[in-house]
Amino acid sequence: MLTRLQNGESIALSEFTDRYDPVTKIILERGGLFAFAKAMKAGEISLPPINTPTRPMTMAEKIIARNLVGQDVDQCVKPHDPVIAQVQGGYSHEFTTAQVHNFLIEEYGEDYSLLNPTKFAVFEDHLLYAHHNPKFVPHMAKVQVLRDLQIEFQQHTGVRDYSAKDGVSPGICHQVAREEFIEVADFIQATDSHTCMGGASNALTWGVGSTEYANLVSAGFTFVKVPESIRFELVGTLNNGCTAKDIILYILSDHAREELTLNRSMEFGGSGLTSISADERATLCNMATECSARTGICEADDILYDWMLKTQPHLDIEVMKSRAVAPDEGAEYTGGVHVINLSEIVPMVAHPGNPDEGIPSDPTNGANITDIGQVEINIAYGGSCTAGKEDDIAYYALVCQAAEDAGLTVKDGVEFYIQYGSGIVKEMAVQRGWHALFGRVGINLIDPGCGACIGAGPGVSINQEQVTVSAINRNFQGRSGPGRLYLASPLTVAASAFTGVITAWNDDLFN
Repeated sequence: MLTRLQNGESIALSEFTDRYDPVTKIILERGGLFAFAKAMKAGEISLPPINTPTRPMTMAEKIIARNLVGQDVDQCVKPHDPVIAQVQGGYSHEFTTAQVHNFLIEEYGEDYSLLNPTKFAVFEDHLLYAHHNPKFVPHMAKVQVLRDLQIEFQQHTGVRDYSAKDGVSPGICHQVAREEFIEVADFIQATDSHTCMGGASNALTWGVGSTEYANLVSAGFTFVKVPESIRFELVGTLNNGCTAKDIILYILSDHAREELTLNRSMEFGGSGLTSISADERATLCNMATECSARTGICEADDILYDWMLKTQPHLDIEVMKSRAVAPDEGAEYTGGVHVINLSEIVPMVAHPGNPDEGIPSDPTNGANITDIGQVEINIAYGGSCTAGKEDDIAYYALVCQAAEDAGLTVKDGVEFYIQYGSGIVKEMAVQRGWHALFGRVGINLIDPGCGACIGAGPGVSINQEQVTVSAINRNFQGRSGPGRLYLASPLTVAASAFTGVITAWNDDLFN
């Protein structure tokens, strides 16, 4: 085709676009997402009907079907259907908001406005502590430009404002969003890969790029290809010393490593889910990203409703129950249905690999702690969207209280950091006396926000010889400093900080 063009031949646009699905074809021929959205809002486009017959659907499919634009009421969807769907909300942060603002100015002019700004938000959380990392210091002027442009966007549009006040952030976007405005069965998209954490609220949530977000925040709808699904049927209960982090590390080392989760919606349900708290479910959904999945989503139950009423007391429980989605019997799981017996889960890590043997550092490098030998550590880090929630702080407190009762403080030669996921979480820790406890046993405490997880805050390694055990979600080489990083649960991180080696927690550890 390129040769034909170089030879001066005229080629019909359809030759470029016929290879795509009908909706993508329309978007391309209209000139991209923004031009397509303008034409949709002007009533210039009629979407082709979806021909999918009535069928059993998964949770992700049900939420997409509920939000279809330009289709019949009660229209079903199936994997790979190209659709336009409404979104209920979303958010961006200072790493991405400036791009969104500029895209909208370029497309709609300086006086652009949003249709429903109160359902969208901006967060100052990712770069708040970047000045602690030497590699960011030369770029702090550019970081400030990003902050200033986010403020400009917020003031221009009126979206929810979660800017830092006196240098302290309200919290990490994914945690605050689930605490304050994600509701049951919402369809949420945001400019960060861990947006999928919202799936713990029986919502469909995933990350998108700045261009796609700029379009959906202005149009109220987005282009979606219905994802395939994979089901995890949880049974039994976790043993002492294990957390949801160990469950997802197991899934990473098994199902994700075999690419069973790739680009699929990871659906969690079963009798074992009722033994897992709302915060722990958020851990499962959060790390769907590390599984290379599209998202994660949990079934709704009274545990979820009670948690949501605590965090958003204005909600109506009957409305939540009426909106909740559950899979239909006979729903299609292209990735299969996999039973996980929680009583068989053991404390795990994801190890940093071995470059000399061609093994990269990766979250899928699962290993039982009993099999890794004596791994001495220099840094223990508890925090991030994955591990800065209320239940995570409770895990750290459990270990710290046992250590204090045994007369222990953090092991000499180890730096232990705890960073709260939100202001609400920190306030809870202060009220319960845990904040003071952490200080007494020698922990470095950090106000809410992102940080070491993205290499932009205290807790990163500073040389290749340092070894970190961390409750964050990724251990890619260099992401959190140049050292070797083991992913682990909050219990394991805290226990290891007092022993100086990677150690699984048990109630008798310090006796």
